[in-house]
Amino acid sequence: MALIVTALTWLLAHGILTALARFGERLEAIVSLLAIGVLLLITNWFFHQMYWTDWLARFHSQKRRLLSGETGLMAGLLMLGFTSVYREGFETVLFLQALVLEGGLAVVLSGVAIGLAATVLVGIITFAVQTRLPYKKMLIVTGIMIGGVLLVMVGHTTHVLQVVGWLPIHPITELPLPYWTGVWFGVYPTWEGILLQAAAAVFVIGSYYLAEWQKKQRHSAALSAQPRSSEG
Repeated sequence: MALIVTALTWLLAHGILTALARFGERLEAIVSLLAIGVLLLITNWFFHQMYWTDWLARFHSQKRRLLSGETGLMAGLLMLGFTSVYREGFETVLFLQALVLEGGLAVVLSGVAIGLAATVLVGIITFAVQTRLPYKKMLIVTGIMIGGVLLVMVGHTTHVLQVVGWLPIHPITELPLPYWTGVWFGVYPTWEGILLQAAAAVFVIGSYYLAEWQKKQRHSAALSAQPRSSEG
């Protein structure tokens, strides 16, 4: 059900953006900014483990309540599965629409097909080998990939904002770059693009170190509280 509703959400979003196609690159700029906002939110969730701990903890607590018979089992599990998948599907639809405006529908759907095939493969491996998977390493790789996509999106969006006149253009004449660096990595020889990508990189790296510092602070606070509890 969640996959069907995600597909319907895709069709609805694509229909709305097609109806607004007359706005051209301005529409692309707005949707790209929304996609960057989603990526920043996901990055923050990832490094601060808000998703991997808080959200998954609520998921498992709901599952335990359902399995214990406190509520209707079938209906509860159905809604739990639906919300878990559609939550990710909605974010994915929003992000992919920005790519459709930039690269076209056929190219993006081809990439979606490859991504779905890889996801199915990972799912099969996950169910087959269970806890033997190196989950922590997989999460690290995922975080690096999210950070890379964020940098590319920031570069492309900055370029579009400059094209529509919403950002100034200050070329870096000392930095001649080939065309493919902009197409593949969103790196254009302008001060605005380079600085905003650097700011995005600082955000990603800073978010990681902030999360690690907060983790150490909580660990230190827990250790300092242990002697008091034992004395009591």
